[in-house]
Amino acid sequence: TYDVIVRPTADSAYTLVAEAIDSSGMARATLAPRMGMTAEVPPLRTIPNLTMRDMGMGGMDHSAMGHGSAGMDHAAMGHGAAGQASGGMDHSGASMRNPDNAPADMAVGVGVDAIAMAPANRFADKPQGLENVDHRVLTYADLRSLTPNTDMRAPSRSMEIHLTGNMERFMWGFDGRKFSELVEPIRFELNERVRVTLVNDTMMSHPIHLHGHFFELVNGQDGYQPLKHTVNVLPGGKATFDLTANAPGDWAFHCHLLMHMHAGMFNVVTVRPLQGAAR
Repeated sequence: TYDVIVRPTADSAYTLVAEAIDSSGMARATLAPRMGMTAEVPPLRTIPNLTMRDMGMGGMDHSAMGHGSAGMDHAAMGHGAAGQASGGMDHSGASMRNPDNAPADMAVGVGVDAIAMAPANRFADKPQGLENVDHRVLTYADLRSLTPNTDMRAPSRSMEIHLTGNMERFMWGFDGRKFSELVEPIRFELNERVRVTLVNDTMMSHPIHLHGHFFELVNGQDGYQPLKHTVNVLPGGKATFDLTANAPGDWAFHCHLLMHMHAGMFNVVTVRPLQGAAR
């Protein structure tokens, strides 16, 4: 959530639109000096097709796989029981779920249908369909705090959390486990400084939200890292933030696509004055 200061200079109405992620619709608001004024509404954009990059598979050529973008055969890519190769490329379940690409504490079971082979920082990526527009598109890479960050300490430790799922079975979780399978919360010592990296192993975006805290996106704005409580992690991407765990208690940590949260992408962050025992 951000506040935006707008200073109209003309005695006229302006249209503000919020566009659906697939450009199929929009919500409209009007900013005007007087009631009853309206402004032109922009036309809908062309609905874009998902590319392989949009689904977290880097620069792979979708056409070479023999599918259209909209009609992708997940069974042929190893998401179904068949786990067959497609278009001459090895997309078997074994290759996409190779445990060698996962951390040692990740559960690579039925709840994981893919593991990102080369997760990349995608903070500078423009949203789907806005890659070539002629106006400025704001990205996470552009954000900078107006004031210096209050905690300038270097992180004392780092941790990596994988966002995992099985789209066909609609199973979602952290590190291969849904919330009902977790026995341990994510633990932080009160006021410790931790660098957290979220790795999205799935083909969908996940806006990850931490209750009770603001964290700083590590986007190159050293000392002025932007504060957020939710960060959208793109498919096949990773997002890193610095957290000062300064709010004692138990806090929800989850995907803000609530259907994913209810299906298991949820955990509890515990902040306690444990004198080093948080680890």
